[in-house]
Amino acid sequence: MGTRRLLVLQLGGLVALAALASAALFGAYHDTHRRPGDVRDRTAPAVLEVAAARSALMSAHLAARTHLSSSLTDETSTDETYRTQIGAATQSLSQIADRQVAGEAGKHTLSTVNALLVVYQEAIALAVRHAERSDLREAWFHSADTILNRGESGILSRLDELQDDQLDRLVEQTAFTGPRWTAWRLAAAALLVLAVALVVVQWQLNRRFPQRLNPCLLAACLILLAAVLPVGWAQETQRRLDAARAELTSAAERHRGVRADSVLEKKGLERMRVNTAETLDKVTRELDRTAARQDGIAVIPAGGAAVAVLSWIGLQRHLGQYRFRS
Repeated sequence: MGTRRLLVLQLGGLVALAALASAALFGAYHDTHRRPGDVRDRTAPAVLEVAAARSALMSAHLAARTHLSSSLTDETSTDETYRTQIGAATQSLSQIADRQVAGEAGKHTLSTVNALLVVYQEAIALAVRHAERSDLREAWFHSADTILNRGESGILSRLDELQDDQLDRLVEQTAFTGPRWTAWRLAAAALLVLAVALVVVQWQLNRRFPQRLNPCLLAACLILLAAVLPVGWAQETQRRLDAARAELTSAAERHRGVRADSVLEKKGLERMRVNTAETLDKVTRELDRTAARQDGIAVIPAGGAAVAVLSWIGLQRHLGQYRFRS
């Protein structure tokens, strides 16, 4: 093959590989760094709002039970603590609807929970209205208790079901599996092929021209080595995503299956609420630290362009020297 034709092929190959490698790395890096924002702003709050709704409903139920068993019941209104906690639960359910991450199944479950909550409140109101008649009071409170605590169809069980769907979505967003492995493998392969091509071209130039090293190709190799920086940043971001998933899953597990019964104490509910707030704060701070890494995505196409330009300059000089086709 003639020298000029070989140089043209080398130049075209290096430019194409630089574009391919930077595109593959850009895609994999972008996929990794777009996820923390979604988890921080939607999924994490949604998961923890379910926990908050559960705590509020259990607090309201225990407050209603205490109020009904006391001598302060006036048959006209519920306890203030009950009303406050029901309001908090309703607000949490509204926030979950605004941040719906569990798909159509989640929407259906949430709709069912809201409908059951209306029936539950009506049963509590009737228990208060018949506070002086112990049989009716107990019957209506038992009905409310069943609506809240019943096996697989009660409000709390359905909230557990909703949270399971949310956690499935969280795994989809944060786990480094399937297509994400493929994207990074492709990026690594493209970078490796580009590195080999640069070395091969440098070796061939050494054989055909007196200059031992082409400084432009050498600079391109150094820029290519800098690809370890975005790879390292992506690894750090993935580590924080894994940590956030672990925190949220742990918080959800602390609430799963807990029922508003006589064993549950007010202090226990307060501790659960505090843990929920602490988890949200911790996850938010963990994922906020990845924001600066997202801004670093611009260095990838810039690096690819630099490698392509340096390759063009490095080979164009030889093309200019070699004026005739062989």
